[in-house]
Amino acid sequence: MKELDPHAIRPCLACGGTDAHLESMLPPGRRQEVWRVVCACGQTLQQWSVTQGAAIRAWNRNLALETDNLSPSRDGSGRQGSKS
Repeated sequence: MKELDPHAIRPCLACGGTDAHLESMLPPGRRQEVWRVVCACGQTLQQWSVTQGAAIRAWNRNLALETDNLSPSRDGSGRQGSKS
């Protein structure tokens, strides 16, 4: 499956590293493991996913959202919208 390919995990925004990997745990009361992506620098999502593919998609989606937040606004002012 393409979504489970380790190369599908995008580089970390915090350190730029490409050695992010899947981490799993089995919480009490669950029958199946939950997953998340963790970078060697310690950067990770707080959200756990029920499948490996979902964990990779969550990591990549979070990176895409962070990249959008870092880019200048479209109105040309260079300011981000405030949350008042």
